[in-house]
Amino acid sequence: MASSKFSNDLLIIYKISQSLLRHKNVNTLLNEVLDILETEMNTERATLTLFHTNENALIIEASKGLSAQEKARGRYALGEGVTGLVGLNRQAIVIPNIAEEESFLDRTRARKKNDIGFVCVPVMRNDELIGTISVDLEATPNIDWERKKQLLEIIANLLADAIFQIREGIEEKNTLKTENSRLQKELGNRYNPSNMVGNSRVMQKVFENINLMGNAHGSILIMGESGVGKELTSRAIHFSGIRKMSTFLSLNCSGLPINMVEKELFGVERDGRLIKAGMLEKAHGGTLYIDELTDTSMEIQHQLEDYLQNQTFKRVGGTETLNSNVRLIVGTYKNVDEAIENEEISESFYYRLSVNTLVVPPLRDRKSDITLLADYFLDEFNRSYGKKVVRISTPAINMVMAYHWPGNVLELKNCVERAVLSTDDDVIHGYNLPPSLQAAGLNEDDPDNNTVTDLQASLETYERELLVEALKRHRGNAAAAARALNTTPRVLNYKFNKLNINLKDFKKSSSSRF
Repeated sequence: MASSKFSNDLLIIYKISQSLLRHKNVNTLLNEVLDILETEMNTERATLTLFHTNENALIIEASKGLSAQEKARGRYALGEGVTGLVGLNRQAIVIPNIAEEESFLDRTRARKKNDIGFVCVPVMRNDELIGTISVDLEATPNIDWERKKQLLEIIANLLADAIFQIREGIEEKNTLKTENSRLQKELGNRYNPSNMVGNSRVMQKVFENINLMGNAHGSILIMGESGVGKELTSRAIHFSGIRKMSTFLSLNCSGLPINMVEKELFGVERDGRLIKAGMLEKAHGGTLYIDELTDTSMEIQHQLEDYLQNQTFKRVGGTETLNSNVRLIVGTYKNVDEAIENEEISESFYYRLSVNTLVVPPLRDRKSDITLLADYFLDEFNRSYGKKVVRISTPAINMVMAYHWPGNVLELKNCVERAVLSTDDDVIHGYNLPPSLQAAGLNEDDPDNNTVTDLQASLETYERELLVEALKRHRGNAAAAARALNTTPRVLNYKFNKLNINLKDFKKSSSSRF
C-alpha cells in the first residue's frame, strides 16, 4: 500500500516536471499543474497565491475548483488566517479537519462540507517568500497528512522559479501601469490650457477653443505660421478632453518622401504579414496630429478623406480593410484658399477636415506675451542646464520687444536657450542675444536705417548695459560699481552723464527679472 502511494507521488512529480519542460507560458504551466493535482491527488480545490510586496498580502493567482467570484475573495494579509500564517512564518501548515480549526477563515466561501482537510505550503526562492500552494482534500480515515505536506513542498520547490516569473511580471506590469498613469497625468498637466503661457486676448480665445474642442470627436484643422505652436496646441486639445488617457501621436510631413508618409500613416503589409503598424493603428482610441499635410500628395489626402468618412483604411501592400477610431488633427502654415487653388490641398478633404478650425496667432500679434514666454523659457532652461540665471537685462528686453519674430515662439525659445548657455553670470545681457535681435534693438527708433553695423552705436549700447547692470547689482552705489568694473568713480560719472544714466533710478533694488 505504501509502495502504491509512493509510486503515485513519483507520478505526480514526473508529470509536473514534464509540464515544466513542455510549457514556455507560465500561466499555462500553472493551470496544468493544478489539473494534475486535481486528477492525481483527488483535490477538491487547489490554489496558488502570489505575495505582492507592495501590498504585503498573498493574493490568489491561479485556482482549481473556485469560481471567479470565489477566487477574487482570496486575499490574505501576512498573518491573516492559515494562508497568511504560512506566508508570515514561511512554514507549512496541515489542518486535518477545517471544521475544528478556528483560524481557518474560508475567505473564498467555497467550502460547503465539514469533512475537508487543508494543506498549505510556502513557495520560497533564495529565502524569499514568493507565494503559497494549498489543496483541499477529503478527510478520509488513515490519510497520511505528513506525506501530502512533503509532496506539496517538493512541488513548491519545482515551481518556485516559474511562480517567481509570474510575480515579477505582475509587479513589472503594475509598475509600468503606475508609471504610465503618472506620465499621463504629468503630460495632462503640462499641456493643460490653464498651464499654457499667454495672457493676451488672442491667446485667451485660443485657450477657450482648446477647451471646447477637447471633447469633440470630429477632426480639427489648426492654422498658423511655422513656430507658433500648432503641435503644442494639438497636444493641449488631446489632454484637455475625453481622449486624454489614450495615445497621442504626431507626424511632421515636411521634408519626408511621400511613400514614407504613407507607410507611417497606414502601415505596411507584405504577403499578408504585418511589417509595420501605422499611426492610425497605434493611435486607436486617441489622437493623431499631422503637421504640414499640404507637403504630401493628393493621393494620401484622398486616403485620409476616406478614413474620415468611414473610419477604415488599408495598409500599404495590404488588402484587408481595418477599422480604427482616431481623432485627426491637421496643422498647416499655408493660406488654405491659395493651397486649394494651387492644388496643394484637396478641397473636399479640406471641408471634411475642418469640422473644427482653430487659428494660432503669430508672436508679433501677441506682444504682451513675449516677456511671459521669455520668463517661462528662462525657468525651463535653468532647470535643463543647471544654471541660475535670475533675470533678463532691460536692454536685452528692449531688443526682444523690438524684434519682429518671424520664427514665432520656437525662435524665441531657441533665443532664450542660446542666451542661458552663453551668459557667464546670472543675467542675460543684450550681447548674449543673436545678432538679429541686437540689430533690431539698435534700429528701434529708426526702422528705415539699414546701417546695423554702426560701431559707435554698438559700443555705446554695450557700455550702457554694463553700467546699468553694475548699478543694479550695487543698488546705485557708484563707488561699488566702479570697483566691480575696475575703474574710478570719476570715469563712471563721466559715462553716466554721457549716456544719460540717473543714479537715483538705482537706489532701490528690484526683484524683477527684467
